[in-house]
Amino acid sequence: MEAFSAFQAAYGADIPHYDLSRSAPDLPPQVRTVVAFGGKAAAWSYPSRVDLVYAMAPGLIVTRRPPGRTIKVSLIPGTHQVLSRILAIQPGLGRLTIFWTATRYDGLAEQAKADGAALGIEVSLRKVAGPENLPGLLRAEMGKMDAFWLPPDPLLVTQDNLRTLREFSWSNGIPFYGSTKGMTREGAVASVGVTFRGIGEAAAGLVRRLEAGDDPPAVLYPGGEELTLNASAARRCGLSFPGPLAEGAAFLFP
Repeated sequence: MEAFSAFQAAYGADIPHYDLSRSAPDLPPQVRTVVAFGGKAAAWSYPSRVDLVYAMAPGLIVTRRPPGRTIKVSLIPGTHQVLSRILAIQPGLGRLTIFWTATRYDGLAEQAKADGAALGIEVSLRKVAGPENLPGLLRAEMGKMDAFWLPPDPLLVTQDNLRTLREFSWSNGIPFYGSTKGMTREGAVASVGVTFRGIGEAAAGLVRRLEAGDDPPAVLYPGGEELTLNASAARRCGLSFPGPLAEGAAFLFP
């Protein structure tokens, strides 16, 4: 609702909306664009004539028949911005490993590797076939990484895996970086994501661009960065947060 409210405020008009937990959408014939918040709404079967802007659907790539266009609003900023933030927290970072499972993140991981090289970080990519493979991959990376990062991948970021990641990170002093406030709360040193407001405003901007005849990219990385920090996790990994960084964080877990 926070994202939708921000969308409506940024768009500047009252938008008819549907709650799929209560009823199916009944789109009038004149509708040309649908904005969907959440995986269920994004995966709904909409007429091929409409453009679809969808958000808050981690790990999901929606494919539809033309002529309607389909654009995703990312849950994280661009990888260059994410890695720059991590580097500000851990200036000596030389080797970073990225773990993920969902195919949707294959391209993002490759982009992170290129962005890391530009920042002087050697990024290693480790795609995890299944949850049972994560502990072995973590052990295999011992001595090869100074930190590791996970995108908001619902196939990998489970409660059990978060516990495994936290225990590995804290026991070995290897910082774990995430992409949502929930990951930080569960033991990541820090997460770089986007605010619900930023998501809603980005979706409104995309609708305006579509209405103007523009052709936006298939994935939009919004502004409205949200940095969350975990002081206990940082101490376990021998890190401390610079004053300005801590003061600018959206949330600091003790």
